[in-house]
Amino acid sequence: MATSMGRRLGQSLKNTAQIITLQWNRRDGFKTARSHVYSVCKPKRMALAGSGLGISYALFGFSFGKKDDEEKDELTEAYRNARLAHARGDLKKADELYHDALKIATEQMAAKKITQEKLITSRTLMYDGLADIALQTGQIENAEMLYKETMKGCLSQGMAQDANAIVELALKLASIYAIQGKKEEAEEGYKFCLQATQPKMEEREKLWRAGKGGSLVKKKRADVTGQPEEMEVSEQEEVELNTAALLGMTLGSYGRFLLYERRYQEALPLFEKARLYAENTLGTESNQYIVVLNDLATLYIVTKNLSEAEKILKDGIKISDSAKLGEGASLYCNLGAVYLRKGQTMEAMSACKTGLELAQVFDHKTAYKMAEACLHKGVNVLSGTAHTKPTT
Repeated sequence: MATSMGRRLGQSLKNTAQIITLQWNRRDGFKTARSHVYSVCKPKRMALAGSGLGISYALFGFSFGKKDDEEKDELTEAYRNARLAHARGDLKKADELYHDALKIATEQMAAKKITQEKLITSRTLMYDGLADIALQTGQIENAEMLYKETMKGCLSQGMAQDANAIVELALKLASIYAIQGKKEEAEEGYKFCLQATQPKMEEREKLWRAGKGGSLVKKKRADVTGQPEEMEVSEQEEVELNTAALLGMTLGSYGRFLLYERRYQEALPLFEKARLYAENTLGTESNQYIVVLNDLATLYIVTKNLSEAEKILKDGIKISDSAKLGEGASLYCNLGAVYLRKGQTMEAMSACKTGLELAQVFDHKTAYKMAEACLHKGVNVLSGTAHTKPTT
């Protein structure tokens, strides 16, 4: 049982780590492969919705203007091409281009075409990109080393230890430690991330809890074609939104860690708070909000509070069906798990079948496996080869 729990913990936290680095293959969510939560060593916008590369060219000391001017700088062009390949999901090509850019930076430094400071910045950017690729491809130890090098580069340029970019890197490292089974280091990392972000959001959170507004969900208006587009926000609002989103991810990640450690009473308030942040940064009609609901439901399932789990899942399904959200597939699978535990096998089969169909539509591999397992269990129950009331 312990081995099984350990495997599930590792997979869950690997998924958590990848959520931080991968663009969600959904309509919205934390899209950080195309645009990191923060530019390495310098704040920038988080792409909470829509696309947009947001590549931090400014760190090279350049501001892009005309295409001809951009192409005159070999180093900047190499980095841009690497990030574009990364955004397209061509990880092999991106890896090659990041290494090419590192070589160019070293050669330009030797030729005295760039300063030592610019070399450090360049290496920091390349290491961050390579670290994300390593994590995405399961090279955990390599990712750990590269994230540490990235953090070292940021700190060497005077970045504060509680800066959002440092917190993002710390969150990635915490998830890596959890995957490696380094529980103490993982928990220290999660706690550091909370301590660095929570004080910045205290006043805003008070407004949310008091029902006095203050939502950071980006408002939309119709563009010239009548399609909705996000309204511009001030730089201060953008920074606060980034901080809130990062805190929300930390709460969810730490909560899942505690869940799989069976520290249920500690996980519950983190998930509840993550729900508050998802609602007020992305809105209820977002995949991230549905993910948090699924986390809460999972907690209630394993603690045998099936009525509360069922209520949360049905509320989430109503939202996800209306907004056509891919994460709704997981909700249906967990609803099937609830029905199996209640002995309602036919209802379980129906829910899991819907989950399987949605998983296929949205290419949700994790939910697909959940649905298959649920359906297999249901078939066994109906054929009399399993208990009619599965245990946890």
